[in-house]
Amino acid sequence: MSGSSTHRSTSGIPQPPLASYGILKTAIGGDKFDKLSQQELSDRVYDGLLLKLNEGQGEQHQIVSLAIAGLCLQGQHHTHKYWVDRRLNKSCWIVLAPALSIDSVNDSNNWTWKEEQEECYGGNGIVRIAKIKRVSWVAISGTCKTTTLSPKTAYQVEIIVKMSEESDGWEAPVNLSLSLPDGHKQERVEYLKRKRRDSEPEPWQEITIGTFETTPRTVGEISFSLKQTGGHWKSGLLVKGVQLRPLA
Repeated sequence: MSGSSTHRSTSGIPQPPLASYGILKTAIGGDKFDKLSQQELSDRVYDGLLLKLNEGQGEQHQIVSLAIAGLCLQGQHHTHKYWVDRRLNKSCWIVLAPALSIDSVNDSNNWTWKEEQEECYGGNGIVRIAKIKRVSWVAISGTCKTTTLSPKTAYQVEIIVKMSEESDGWEAPVNLSLSLPDGHKQERVEYLKRKRRDSEPEPWQEITIGTFETTPRTVGEISFSLKQTGGHWKSGLLVKGVQLRPLA
């Protein structure tokens, strides 16, 4: 798992976990990494990196430098965001919507893709947001390797969503589940609804899926999902991704 203990530079200033530098180096390449100052390295991992994950690579975080701080190759999209929480000095991730498995997302009658700015190092990058046009069945799922997280740390898994002004059909709750490598599974239900009824922009909501601790028993891959399969029509839900956030 990623190391999470705070280390200090020769000047005595706290620095991010060493493992975060490994993620950054793999992402931007060793030559560019070696030219950055200690402060520039720290700023990048604290401010956040927008990444393209290549699942064909090995265990070393499987990151390639297709998308860093908004520099995206033509036709490629950010799949993950990584940063280090400044207060806790621990790794955080968002599995962005393009990296999730979403039923019928490629059917333009059911879903559409929108773009939105996301804060990261060097300014804002562009991430893709999945939006429901009209569906009777919602099934969203994804995975994350716990080796990319900080060890001996309690994490909360949250799906980041919001309702558009035209959202409709969400009277029934959604079913949320989190499956851990040790065989344990957490399940809960949640009602989704708009936070505001006026013309003010609707905020993103971080809906808790479950919590777990990174221990030897949970080394491996976690899986998470949101489902609503009641069969009635619904619309207007926007999905940014699933966040893994350290609690302490």
